[in-house]
Amino acid sequence: MHYRSPKKSPLAGLLSHWEFDRNKAFFGVVVFFTSIIIIRLFQLQVLAHDHYAQMAASEHYGYSELPAHRGEIYIKDYASGENVRVATNSTLDLLYADPTLLKNKKLVADRIVPLIFDLEEAKTIDQDRVKNAIFRAKTAEDLDKIKPYTDDELYKNFYQDILDKISSDIRPMIILSNEVDPKQAEAIKQAGLTGIEITETNQLKAYPPQITDLKGAAQALGTILQTPPLQLETTLRGRNRYVILKRKLAPEISAKIKQIITEDEGDNFSGLGLKEEYYRFYPEGNLAANVLGFVSPDGEGSYGIEAKFNSELKGKKGIFESQKDSVGRMITVGDSLLQPAEDGKNIVLTLDRSIQLAVESRLKKAVEDYRADSGQVIVMDPKTGRILAMAHYPSFDPNNYGTVYEKEEIKLTEQEITDLVLIKDMENTFWLYHNVAAQDRLMVFKRELPDGTIIYEKYKNRIGPEAYQLKAVSQPYEPGSVFKVIAMSIGIDDGDVTPSTTINDPGVLKVDEFEIKNVSAKCTGRVNMAHVLANSCNTGMGYVAQKIGRNLFYNYMKRYGFGERTEIEFDNEHPGQIAHFSQWADSELVTHAFGQGITATPIQMVSALSVIANKGVMMQPYIVDSQEKSPGVWSKTEPTILGQIVSEDTAKTMTQMMIGAVEDGVSSNNRMDRYFIAAKTGTSQTYKNGKPLSGAGTTIATVGGFGPVNDPKFVIMAKLDHPRSSEWADSTTSNLFKSVAEYLYEYYSIPPDRK
Repeated sequence: MHYRSPKKSPLAGLLSHWEFDRNKAFFGVVVFFTSIIIIRLFQLQVLAHDHYAQMAASEHYGYSELPAHRGEIYIKDYASGENVRVATNSTLDLLYADPTLLKNKKLVADRIVPLIFDLEEAKTIDQDRVKNAIFRAKTAEDLDKIKPYTDDELYKNFYQDILDKISSDIRPMIILSNEVDPKQAEAIKQAGLTGIEITETNQLKAYPPQITDLKGAAQALGTILQTPPLQLETTLRGRNRYVILKRKLAPEISAKIKQIITEDEGDNFSGLGLKEEYYRFYPEGNLAANVLGFVSPDGEGSYGIEAKFNSELKGKKGIFESQKDSVGRMITVGDSLLQPAEDGKNIVLTLDRSIQLAVESRLKKAVEDYRADSGQVIVMDPKTGRILAMAHYPSFDPNNYGTVYEKEEIKLTEQEITDLVLIKDMENTFWLYHNVAAQDRLMVFKRELPDGTIIYEKYKNRIGPEAYQLKAVSQPYEPGSVFKVIAMSIGIDDGDVTPSTTINDPGVLKVDEFEIKNVSAKCTGRVNMAHVLANSCNTGMGYVAQKIGRNLFYNYMKRYGFGERTEIEFDNEHPGQIAHFSQWADSELVTHAFGQGITATPIQMVSALSVIANKGVMMQPYIVDSQEKSPGVWSKTEPTILGQIVSEDTAKTMTQMMIGAVEDGVSSNNRMDRYFIAAKTGTSQTYKNGKPLSGAGTTIATVGGFGPVNDPKFVIMAKLDHPRSSEWADSTTSNLFKSVAEYLYEYYSIPPDRK
């Protein structure tokens, strides 16, 4: 008997096939999600292990940063042999209050004000008030009413100011944003919210006491700014939880305030607090400020050495982690990790404190006496390249570097107001020209007072933040006739001329479409090269340049370092500018010989003149004497020879010719009673629209030289920008140069060499 299985229906086959596909699909889904889980676990446990371990540690460990102390900067006091701190660190307390926690506010003021009131500081502030009031006085009666406050009045005013601060539980004004989007600003204006203001610069301000509908204002602003209204509502309430009462408290004052808070049994002073603030402190005030620079509030160096060596000086913060239990308490026996802070490295500069002080005081006097815009002086040791002084005026106080932005009111006539020239892209900022041709101008700011009065102001220091600039290194200029020393040395070194080489000078040298003329009538006729340099004859120097030729002249200038950075230890050094000789016109070959058509910096000029003082050898200029590499381990900068630029004989010859310029030439105001000195003046023109300007206030007046002439110990480069008493260097900068030189002869106890 045969058994035949029943025949499957088509439907049964379809169901069986579907069952098989469903199993496959289910299996595929399981495999897919399992793969995702495996991949994710791999990412979490392997690839992202460090990240999540750090997150876990942040929950399980207490974390804090250990600050690093910024390295100190020293300069030399060669007289005592000691290093003097010019940049160090200080930690002083800030006194603050939470007005909402102060119960008896008058009691707080009564106890605290006598401790923090500074009479001298109050007098200084009052002097500005009196000065501004005098400016605004319109009648003699107005002037009679202007009186400085008495000491008692100053105290009472300060007391009331402190009492007002700690009594204000609501902040009078809050800046919500320094700049909002123009479309948002317009929408806020259209909303017309009471107590909310959009300024001309799209700054968003709120005045909490004036806000009548807090929820409505928060809702409207939140919609426009796309910010949670509840967050804005909290901000707009303006609860005043933090008021600064005094910064930089003396340690003894901090101690007294701490004692008051500690012994407070009635809980009257619980709203007061002291907070340590770290300061970069400059013990010598503004001494060498442009060399040093300053440190910004975020701890970064700005300008000068502070900027150049910022990474070395700032050090590295440390890390401290301590294990916590489940409720956040520190476990004293748990694992902890201490990564100590690395303090910044110290630096010693080559500056001589005594010389720097002397030069700065003399430069300040010269700038003020000759009504110059500014001035710079460099003193260098020609045998080593050490910078002994680098002075600027106007300068600034790095302990209060923000004061360069301080302004004071000035009175302008109606005509002066009409003549103000708006500075492009600077709102309400103008140039007031005293002499358009000479570019004698003052930056003026227009300001509207709350009562609608329009006043005009200027920077107190005249130049504002320009005072930060290290112009001796970063600002090139046409050196003018002081460059004749360099050009003449090239001609002598190449054998093209000697001091006794004679020419018949007609007084005018025609080249291209120009006529080169002289200032002194002594240049006309039969003259030799010693006479040409002594009397600063442009035509004679044109003859020297033509004898040298373009190619050689250019290559010697490059050997002297012109057109190249000296690589002194500062950022933003300018290389100056010298076009390639292939681009020189015939007239440019001539004018370069007396320092026109090229630019150089004072540091380049003092370095080049040092070649003459150092037997023709150029030394690398440097201002960092030594750097700390690790505690107790120092790296000292060794003098570096850059090359023999001219021969020793050429250097000796040029020294005698420079002495002649002082003894019998146009540099006669540099002549000293007891000493010979080698020097050369330079008066360079400034230009407007390509045309040279003339007259007092239009020139840059420089003098460069060295002494003692038989064994030079110093080279001086002195420069005054736009002196207004005279356009000539011999009438202005020569007196500054001579004053510095006289000090140096005395400082080094150099015996007289003039019989």
